[in-house]
Amino acid sequence: MSEKFSRFDVKDYLKTPVDLSEYIKGCEIEDSGDGQLNRVALRDVMQTIRARMESDSNFAQAIRIEAATLIYNGEIELGRRLLKLLQEALRHQTARRFFTYRP
Repeated sequence: MSEKFSRFDVKDYLKTPVDLSEYIKGCEIEDSGDGQLNRVALRDVMQTIRARMESDSNFAQAIRIEAATLIYNGEIELGRRLLKLLQEALRHQTARRFFTYRP
């Protein structure tokens, strides 16, 4: 009997800004020390932010609120990372809007 696998995409499971911050935090804990898991987590979060911003215009504001909450609660580094990822996603979205050819 052959096994069938379905494609796993982390974007399907990271639905809220809290999920994003918990995913980053969990990957920091489980990283073996070489930083590879952290890089993969940040890439996954960046792709998730880009995808969610295209479908939900309020998602960027929700990420800002989550980052401010993290910073207020003393998790400054995690809040800073989340804001940096949001900034990169917004920069990508703006550049894509201006430099996409539309006849």
